[in-house]
Amino acid sequence: MQREQAKQELAGWLLKELDEQSRRERIAFWFFCGFSEADPQLAALPPALRIAVMRGVEPDDTADPCLDPLVHVSLVEDLYGVTNTYLVQALNQRGIAVAQIEGNPEPMFACPCCGYFSLSSSASYEICSVCFWEDDGVRDEHTVSGPNQATLATARQNLAEFGACDLASVDRVDRQARERYRAPEAPVD
Repeated sequence: MQREQAKQELAGWLLKELDEQSRRERIAFWFFCGFSEADPQLAALPPALRIAVMRGVEPDDTADPCLDPLVHVSLVEDLYGVTNTYLVQALNQRGIAVAQIEGNPEPMFACPCCGYFSLSSSASYEICSVCFWEDDGVRDEHTVSGPNQATLATARQNLAEFGACDLASVDRVDRQARERYRAPEAPVD
């Protein structure tokens, strides 16, 4: 199966499995961000939904099936950079027999705290889903990172001790992220 097809297929299953609160949060994010017509994410949406998103008026009923294409696009975006091994396993768990994925994962950057290739860009204040470190560009392990309010050395110690860069982030860490992204020193699959 081609990588893009696998991501589309898995996103369809994830859409069916999504709880009401997560769906509501995803939809709110899209309407809050204020996309423009030039944004490539909007191209896959039906025209009426695309216009609604650009206007930024959040719908009253987030359970409305008319919003499914928006949630689906969001779920596909979440699969950016995941390993092919993860895609195969996730599809197989849902009864879709896939032996291999054709195509390489999108290039990702290593988190300076945990080392997982979970960031779509470097030093752009993106938050790692594996350890919840916000990548502000600090690489010296003894320099305090502003957004994280800790040094990399402390964050790495916290990660080893309780699974997140700080105690407050333990509940925010995506528990499946270590399965989804390439581990430090692991070959590209």
